[in-house]
Amino acid sequence: MEPIALPRPPAEPEPGAFPLLASLAPVLGAAAMWLVLQSPAVLAFALLGPLIALASLGDGRRTRRRRRRREAERWRRELEEVSARVDAALAERADRLRAEHPGARTLAGMPAHDPRRWRRADDAAVPVVLGVGERPSGIRLEGEVRASDPAAVRSGAVDDAARLRERAAVLDGPLVVDARDGVGLVGPAAAAVARTAVVQVLEAVPPGAARVVAPEDPAWDWLALGPHELHREPGSAVRVVGDGVEATVAVAASPEGLPRECRAVVRATLDEVRCGDAVGVPEALSAREAAEAASTLRDAAARAGLGPASGPPPHVALAQLEQPRGGLAARFLVADAPIDLDLVRDGPHAVVGGTTGSGKSELLIAWIAAMAAGRSTEEVAFLLVDFKGGASFAALAGLAHCVGVMTDLDERGARRAIESLRAELRRRERVLAEQGAREIGEARGLPRLVIVVDELAAMLDDLPDLHRLLVDLAARGRSLGVHLVLCTQRPAEAVRDALLANCGIRISLRVTGEQDAIAVTGTPEAARIGLEARGRCVVRVSGGATRLAQAALAEPEALARLVAASAALPAPARPWREPLPELLPLAAATAAASGAGDGPEGVVLGLVDRPAAQAVDPVLWRSERDGPLLAIGSASSGRTALADLVAGQLGTSVVDREDALWDALADGGPLVVDDVDLLLARLGEEHQQAVAQGLATAMRSGRPVALTARRATSAMAQLAPLAELRVLLRIASRQEHVVAGGAGGTHDAGLPPGGGWIDDERVQLALPPAPAPRRAPRAVPLPEGPLAVVLGPAAALPPALAAGAVAPGAPGADAAPVVAGAAHEWEAAWGELDRLRRVRPVLALGVDARQLRQALRHAPLPPPTRGEPAWLIDGGAVLRLR
Repeated sequence: MEPIALPRPPAEPEPGAFPLLASLAPVLGAAAMWLVLQSPAVLAFALLGPLIALASLGDGRRTRRRRRRREAERWRRELEEVSARVDAALAERADRLRAEHPGARTLAGMPAHDPRRWRRADDAAVPVVLGVGERPSGIRLEGEVRASDPAAVRSGAVDDAARLRERAAVLDGPLVVDARDGVGLVGPAAAAVARTAVVQVLEAVPPGAARVVAPEDPAWDWLALGPHELHREPGSAVRVVGDGVEATVAVAASPEGLPRECRAVVRATLDEVRCGDAVGVPEALSAREAAEAASTLRDAAARAGLGPASGPPPHVALAQLEQPRGGLAARFLVADAPIDLDLVRDGPHAVVGGTTGSGKSELLIAWIAAMAAGRSTEEVAFLLVDFKGGASFAALAGLAHCVGVMTDLDERGARRAIESLRAELRRRERVLAEQGAREIGEARGLPRLVIVVDELAAMLDDLPDLHRLLVDLAARGRSLGVHLVLCTQRPAEAVRDALLANCGIRISLRVTGEQDAIAVTGTPEAARIGLEARGRCVVRVSGGATRLAQAALAEPEALARLVAASAALPAPARPWREPLPELLPLAAATAAASGAGDGPEGVVLGLVDRPAAQAVDPVLWRSERDGPLLAIGSASSGRTALADLVAGQLGTSVVDREDALWDALADGGPLVVDDVDLLLARLGEEHQQAVAQGLATAMRSGRPVALTARRATSAMAQLAPLAELRVLLRIASRQEHVVAGGAGGTHDAGLPPGGGWIDDERVQLALPPAPAPRRAPRAVPLPEGPLAVVLGPAAALPPALAAGAVAPGAPGADAAPVVAGAAHEWEAAWGELDRLRRVRPVLALGVDARQLRQALRHAPLPPPTRGEPAWLIDGGAVLRLR
C-alpha cells in the first residue's frame, strides 16, 4: 500500500528585528528642535526612543507566541487526520487478513452452502490460524520529526510522531503458519489448538484431492464425521496427504517427541500461543465444535458432489486377487482396477525404485508370489539377490521355484554366482541350438529364469564387474528366457541407460528426489507420495501413460501355503551347484569320483568348484601323471589331514619326524611327509642338504611323493619347483600366499580347514576316515660282540660294557672285548680306530658327526637322531642305536 505522510512539524517563528530607526528618530528630532528653539525642554522628547524600542520588542514577542499556538493547532489537526488514515488502513488490513484467514471458529460457523470452501490451488500453501496477536502491519509513515528541532520538542510533536509510528507498525491479526511445514504443538492447550489447525486444513483441501491419516486415538474420532477418506494408524500426528499436498499436525508432550517433519513448533497454553517470536491469544476448538465443523464439511461436500479421493485403495491383500495365466503375467498392483504385468509381454525386464520404508521388499515378494502361483518349476524359476543382508526374501527361500538366494554377506559366493550366471547363458544358448529353437518359447524343458535384485546400487558398489553381466543379460535375456527385476533406492545413479533401455516395466514407489522419480517413470509424481503411503507407486509400461497404483501385500499365511504347495514340484535346474561343504567325508568325494567315471585308480583328494562350468568335480592325484604333490598351509589349515588322506589311500605311513624321514628316503616306495619345512629346519646343515637332495631325487624318480609344509622356505628351494601338483590351503598373509605360488586375488584368510586352491580353482579336501600310522625311526639294539667305543665329552660307558674295557693303544687291546676312549684319545692313537673297525663294530656315544669324522677317517654321514646321538658303525653302514 502507499505510504502515509506525516504532517509538517510545527515551525519556530522568526524573531523580530530591533527597532533601531524607530528608537533613534525621537532622539534626533529632540536634538534638532533644541538646535532651533534652544530650549532644554525639548530634549525630553529624546526619552521616547527607548520607550519605542521596548514597546516594539514586547509586541514582537507576543506575535511569536501567537504564531506558535497556530502552528501547534495545525499540527494537532493534521496529525488527527493522519491518525484517522492510519486507523482506517489498520482496520482495512486487519479485515483483509481476517477474510484471507478466517480461523477455525469462523469456518465452523459458515453455512454448508458457503462457496468460499476448497478454493486452494495446486501446490499452494495450506495456512492455518493458531490465534490472534500483534503482527507487522506493513503500513509505512513517511516524513521526519527531528528531536533536535526545538519547536517540535516544545510542541510535543516528537512524542506524537513516535506514538503514531508505533501504533501504525503493528495490528491485531491472525497468527498464521503453513501446515505443509508440519505443525507440532506442545503445552496444556496443544490438543485444542491442534483441532483448530486440522479443521482449517480439511477446509482448505478438497475431499477428492487428499485423504486423512490419523492416530488410533479416540481424541481424533471426530474426523470420521468429515468428508475426507480416513485411515487410522499408530502415532501422534494427523496427516492430510494427496496430490500436491502433504500437511502434518502433531501433538506431543515435548518438542523432542514431535515427528521430524514438524518444522513449526508451537507452544499452546490457555491464554497464549507462541510460535518462534510470534505470540498471540490461542484460537481453540473443543472436540464438540470440531465434530460440528466436520459434519458441516461433510454436508458441504455432499452439496458440491465431492467425496473421498478416488484412486487406489490403501491396502490390498494378494490372496484376494485372482492371478492371470499366460507368459509370466502377475496381478499384484491395483489402481482403479487390478493391473496385470507380464515380463514376457511387457518386459523383458523391469526396474523398481523406492526409498527405505516405501515398500520395495513387500512389492517384490508379492510379484514373485504372483508369478509362482499356479505355475510349475518347469515354467519359471527365481534367483533372488538381496544386498541388504539377506532377510528380505527369507519367506521365499523354501519356494521350490527358488534356485538360490545371493546376499552381500558372502562376497566370494556372490562372485561365484556371477560366473555361474555367465555359464547359464552359455548353457541356454547350447540348448536352443541343439533344439533348433530361435527363442525360449520354441524350446522344450527350459524354464524361464527371473533374477530379482533387491538394492542394485549396493550390489554394483561391492561388485562393479557385475554391471557388464547385467547389460549382457538385459540384451540377450528375452530370447534366452532370462528376465531381470532390478530394485534400488537410487535409480538415477544405479540404473544406467544400457540397462534402462531394456526395462519395459517401470515402477517407482516413494523416492526422495524428483530426479529419481523421473529416471524411472519419466514424471516426478513418485517424489510426492506421502511417507505413510507404503506400497503406493507409479507404474509405467512400455512407454505408456503413468498410473498411480497400490502394491498388494502377501500375507505370511498365504506365503506359507504357497511354499508348502510347491514342495511337491520337481526341483528346477539350478544355474549353479551348491557351494563346497566345509566338511567333506572321503566317502562323499569317492562317490563323486565314481559318478564322474574316474574309477578307483588314483588318490581321491576332494572336490573342486568350477562355477564357470556350473560343475563341482572330484579332484584326484595320480602321481605318475600329476607328479609330486606339495600342500602349503598355515596352522589348522588341514595339512595333516591331507597327509593322512593320501597315506591311507596309498597304504603307507606318514613321516612326521626328521629321523624317520632319513630312513624313509632309503627304503623306497610311496613317501608322505607332513611338515617337511619343519623337519628340514630341525636338521643340521649337512643333514638338511642330504635330506633335501634325497627328497629331490625321489621326486624326480617318479616315486609317489606327497609333501605338506607351513610355508615355502629357502630349505625347500629345490623341492617346490619339482611339485607339479600344488595345493594352497589357508595361508595367513597374502604375501606368503603369492610366494607359495597362488594368485593374489584368490587369497582368503577365512578358508575352512581343508579348503584351498589348485591352479586357482577352489577345492575342498576330503576328511580321512582315520589318522594314518606314523613312521617310527629305525634303530638297532646294542650288540654283544667285541666293540670299539668312541665317547663324547659327556658320555659314559654303559655298565654292561665297562667290565673288561681298555683304553685305545693299551697292551692287549686286540684281545679286549671293549676298547673305549674319548675322541681325543682315539686321535692320539692315530690309526688305531681304523684298524679295529675292520675287525669289530664301532660304537659312537655322545659324539656329533664332526667329532666322529675326526676320530674315524672316511666315516659316512650318520643318520639324524633326536636326543643324545648313539650310532653303530658296522662295515660301511651307520645305524641308529636304540
